[in-house]
Amino acid sequence: MHKSLVWLEGLPRFSVLKFNLYRAWLLLNHLVPEYRDFEVFFIAGSKGKGTVASTLAAILAQAGIAAGLVTSPHLLNLTERINFNGADINEETLEEYVADIRANLPELSQEYGAWIFGEIILAAAFMWFRDLGARTIVLEAGLGGRLDAGNLFRRPLATCITTVSLEHQDILGDTVAKIAREKAGVIKPATPLVTAAKGEALTVLRHRAVRLGAPVYSYPSDFAWQEERALALRLPDKTLALSTKFATEADKANTAMAACLATFHPLMTDKAIVEGIKSSPRLPGRFEVLLGRPAFVLDVAHTPESVANLQAAIVRRHPGGKLAFVAGFLADKRATEMLAIMLSTTELVYWAPVLDQRSFTPEGLSGGIQVDSISEGIRAAMSQADVVCITGSFAAVREARLFLVQRG
Repeated sequence: MHKSLVWLEGLPRFSVLKFNLYRAWLLLNHLVPEYRDFEVFFIAGSKGKGTVASTLAAILAQAGIAAGLVTSPHLLNLTERINFNGADINEETLEEYVADIRANLPELSQEYGAWIFGEIILAAAFMWFRDLGARTIVLEAGLGGRLDAGNLFRRPLATCITTVSLEHQDILGDTVAKIAREKAGVIKPATPLVTAAKGEALTVLRHRAVRLGAPVYSYPSDFAWQEERALALRLPDKTLALSTKFATEADKANTAMAACLATFHPLMTDKAIVEGIKSSPRLPGRFEVLLGRPAFVLDVAHTPESVANLQAAIVRRHPGGKLAFVAGFLADKRATEMLAIMLSTTELVYWAPVLDQRSFTPEGLSGGIQVDSISEGIRAAMSQADVVCITGSFAAVREARLFLVQRG
């Protein structure tokens, strides 16, 4: 890896002194003030953000709109986070932008702490998009929403909060309502909000939207799939016929949200929405199926809700097949609940720490089979199951992918 990218990877992920937008504002206005001219779709939420963002980018491409795409985290390569018109930035180009940023960082007073990873990579992405002549950007929020750098865009084309569930409780809050209030920070005055949030979370989002005069489009009440005779997507102002298959119910909701968001671009067409959904690539690690004996399913599900959705999809796709899970969790996730969901289907649940400094520790987990590594869990599961699912975190899927590639 190039020197500047090593420096970038070594930066802290979070500020230890202040959570605010000043550092991002200072950096972008110093290095790429043209960012203010971008038309932005801003996407936050507890899960599904990457799928919504990448599907929306594919729809925009079908409409002839060359769009920049920023997602996180990456699975294998840092370059996965920055994409323009369907192609990821290459490592050499990213190195050049990061080196330029590093050499020209504006002076930052001590009270604001050090620069963090997300601010630098966002600046690099915007510089690349500017130089390529991009005008439309699909921007996935990182942690939370209220203090994400995407809030520097005061009037995006539309915002999205996919879902809200308990996550990052040490930072975002220890209840769904508190986390929803953090994510509601992405809602902007008179700007459409698209969401699949439910219950208490949706109530919080609606309350904020009403205060700001932002129209809310909620899945599945305001837009939804119809399957009476043939599959069709009912959007707020039209219904589109499609012939797409979905692996999970979450896939259906995420695709519907992307389509609904797309309608708020002035150059969008019905054909582009249909063709964009058909052509949208499945992201690695999102119900990624590797056929064989056994078959492998790699999925970055990291909440109890998403693990339950994943489990149901596997059972539906492989009825009667013997299933094994290999799981690894991060410390701030609800590992006990996820493990219990897996154990409700099979006794073959292997769990291990992951290669991440935020990995969970074995204390407090019970049930299943503890192993020393994800690769050890895969080896043990392979001889006992027809389907082996690796899940629980990006880190677990990352290790599994590397192991399976090396194994051939």
